[in-house]
Amino acid sequence: MIVSSLLLAALIALGVTSIVILRESLVAQAASTMHLSNESARSQVFMSLERTDALPLFDDFSIVVPPDGFFLVVEGSDPRLSAFFTRDYLYRPLTAGEIHEIQSQPFAVDETRKIQLSDHGTYLVTASVAGGSTGAAYIVVTGVGLRDTESVVMTYVIWITAGGLAVAALAAVLGYRLVTRELGPLEHVAEVAQQVTDAPLSTGEVAPQGRVTRDPRLRGSEADRVAMALNHLLEHVESSLNARHRAEKSMRRFIAEASHELRNPLASIRGYADFYSQPNADPAEMANALGRVGAEAKRMSTLVDDLLLLARLDADPQMRRDHVDLSQVVLETVSDSRFAFPDHSWQIAVPDDAVTVVGDEDGIRQILLNLVANAGHHTPAGTRVLISIREDEHGTTLTVEDDGPGIPAAAIPTLFDRFAQVDRGTAARGSTVGLGLAIVKALATASGYEVGVVSDGGGTRFSVTIPRGPLAEEPPATAGA
Repeated sequence: MIVSSLLLAALIALGVTSIVILRESLVAQAASTMHLSNESARSQVFMSLERTDALPLFDDFSIVVPPDGFFLVVEGSDPRLSAFFTRDYLYRPLTAGEIHEIQSQPFAVDETRKIQLSDHGTYLVTASVAGGSTGAAYIVVTGVGLRDTESVVMTYVIWITAGGLAVAALAAVLGYRLVTRELGPLEHVAEVAQQVTDAPLSTGEVAPQGRVTRDPRLRGSEADRVAMALNHLLEHVESSLNARHRAEKSMRRFIAEASHELRNPLASIRGYADFYSQPNADPAEMANALGRVGAEAKRMSTLVDDLLLLARLDADPQMRRDHVDLSQVVLETVSDSRFAFPDHSWQIAVPDDAVTVVGDEDGIRQILLNLVANAGHHTPAGTRVLISIREDEHGTTLTVEDDGPGIPAAAIPTLFDRFAQVDRGTAARGSTVGLGLAIVKALATASGYEVGVVSDGGGTRFSVTIPRGPLAEEPPATAGA
């Protein structure tokens, strides 16, 4: 509406200006014709007085007065000669009433002005003096009608008004359609924003919210950019709130499971302590009770240490980046595993030359130790476990592979979650709390490594990919080198 109003105002200003210019131009043409007619009439009167000492005949003026014009020759206040020329070039003398109207609107000689004749409208008139040899002075008055000028101006006004209104109406329609199309996405933005406002976002998982549909015709416009910004904002809010929900859910589950795991050894310790406080208890049973208290305390200490490690990695996941002899780490870990799980077949496949990687040696040992312990605990006796190292242009891959019963496919997505427990169809050796693989994942992520797992009915393979990278410090030089 504002654009249409401004356009209409501009058209009105342009129309008024053009009307004024056209009218002034037509009036100037009429004035030029009038002055030419007056000069011709005065010259004819003057020459007639010079030749015959009398006014010219009436017919002699037919060639000097334009249509819708008149002339009047006055001596003093007495009209001596007059004529009125109609629009169809017929002429007649001025009537007494017409002469009276002309003389009742006096004007000075050589002055140009407008007068009104009741039966003929507005006329542009002027007067000049013509003198004869006898000393008589005659006033020659000529007039030109402005009816044609007024008619042309009125026709122009009608056409320009109609044209201006048509242009304004067309501009209003087009402007309305354009504004409606431009503001359409903003209405969708408001609707989507209202839907998001009504959605419960304070608790629980946030369901996918609506999105503003982008109009291909408005790509790149301000409304389109607003729609894109709102869609990106909604995606960010949804992902952030869902991440917060998952973190809170994981924290609640973590606290519940940690409390459960700590409750069991504490209950055992309390039970053995109560047994130890009984009088007349058998010394052998008391010794066994003390041993079980120590075992449960050790188990609880291990659990707390694992929890503290995970908490440290969550708070500050910074790891050292040194040269680590991965081959030596594998050999030492497998040697320890043969004593810890003697009923398993432990095999290694490493290159002949020592394999050096970049990372934190303690972290790499912990990763490998947890993977090996996972295979030892959750596979039956006689299972073959192969620890191998493979190098390529991208980095080094450390693999722990067994031919045990495998892991159910449904358990793979949550395998590295904290306190995850998987039923492999065989009794686990000893008691585990489900933090080993979570620690593997946390240490690998903090070190910039990738951990993967592939499992089927014929076994399970864990792989840790260590990329090539810069070191924090160069390895010490070998003595004598």
